[in-house]
Amino acid sequence: MIDCGAFPNIVTFSSVLDALCKEGKTAEALNLVEEMFLRGVKPNVVTYNSLINSLCHSAQWKEATRLFNRMLDEGIAPDVVTFTTVIHALCKERRTEEALSVLELMSQRVQGVLPDIITLTILLDAVFQGGMPEEAYKVVEAKVKYGMELSKITCSMLIADYCFRGNMDKAKKVIDLMVIKDNVPADIASCYKALVNGYMQAKRIGEALRLVEEMIEKGVMLDVETLKTLRGLRPKKAFCICRIVPHETARTS
Repeated sequence: MIDCGAFPNIVTFSSVLDALCKEGKTAEALNLVEEMFLRGVKPNVVTYNSLINSLCHSAQWKEATRLFNRMLDEGIAPDVVTFTTVIHALCKERRTEEALSVLELMSQRVQGVLPDIITLTILLDAVFQGGMPEEAYKVVEAKVKYGMELSKITCSMLIADYCFRGNMDKAKKVIDLMVIKDNVPADIASCYKALVNGYMQAKRIGEALRLVEEMIEKGVMLDVETLKTLRGLRPKKAFCICRIVPHETARTS
């Protein structure tokens, strides 16, 4: 092609690079990128995405993140595909704090690029596995910020973890994140139950009772097990339960 006086452009280079990546020839693809620079052809986001994805698939995490940083240094704006791929790579390598930093970078540096459900799910799994409840809460907050629904399972796990650590205030904040503008998710009962049990185990009976009142106000049904636990309190406290729980709910016990 060059012998004929025709020089490859970004489209040609990107097509060849994509083909090399699909064949798993990442070393050749990296060499091609260097040749692009030598010929004055600047790689674009599509070029980088193909190469970063290929490096991640071949478990070359360090090379993938190096290329991502080079991309930023050259002023090429990553898209959601780039960010998700890099976050996944860092999580695979258990570099969770760096993955969280990439999420932060995503919201601060690049305008118009928002994480999607895949990005945040990958990150949430990583912080749970790494035993990082505070970071998990930040990811849950991000899901709410970007208008994504919160999973009942995710929130129950986070509440249980906070209760186990004695951080009841943070556990309650997870419930508050789920209930936005009086929009109560249909499957929130198990999350409330986990928090009621947490208050009971922490001997914070007054807060457990207030939470039951909140449940009744929001139309969340108490299950039989929770009612029996609450009615096992001292007579005075048990009387409070009978007073705040509607009779039709109480009969289920």
